[in-house]
Amino acid sequence: MDDSRFRIIVRYVKNIAIASCLDSKLNDELSIQSWGNELYSLVDSQNCSKLVINFSNVNLMSSSALRVLISLNKKTEAKGMNLELCGINKNIMEAFRITRLDELFTIKQHENETLGKY
Repeated sequence: MDDSRFRIIVRYVKNIAIASCLDSKLNDELSIQSWGNELYSLVDSQNCSKLVINFSNVNLMSSSALRVLISLNKKTEAKGMNLELCGINKNIMEAFRITRLDELFTIKQHENETLGKY
């Protein structure tokens, strides 16, 4: 697998960074590490009020990817940014429910719902 390609594409709406996942599977360690590093760098380099991660392309996500999200949540909180997730399919959403991560994260069905009051 070529690990040099980007794992997210970022665009901005007002003061919101929207990171769309490009991989359909977040289940191998190298991909997850690269994906996480891109997200961490994004948080470090931005002064946005909110980061939205769009998972609409993702069909499979491992527990390692969930751990990256937990770390990312701590990083965004420390920086005073809101983190929201959207576009999570029903199978992955079930994993969020089982692990109670649906209580930790703000999760919206569609990206346009994350733009809300901003």
